[in-house]
Amino acid sequence: MKRGGRLYLCYDCLTRAKQPAKVQPLPGALDHRTFVRTTVELGRCDICAEKKAVYRSREARTNICEGCCARLVREWNGRKGVR
Repeated sequence: MKRGGRLYLCYDCLTRAKQPAKVQPLPGALDHRTFVRTTVELGRCDICAEKKAVYRSREARTNICEGCCARLVREWNGRKGVR
């Protein structure tokens, strides 16, 4: 929408634009077997930045939540032909 000769966003589009983008790692970039469940506070998930991180990989220097860990396992199973 134009206003005063300049383009501007409506309220809904502006709030969506200000939210951080969710970045999915490349398939195969993270190995789910290197992640270990922890009991200490790790902060937010490094992938989705929404949920509490409960898995840590020292090798990849990454902390992830339950949902992202499950996605990594599903991707790995899909590549191996496991249902």
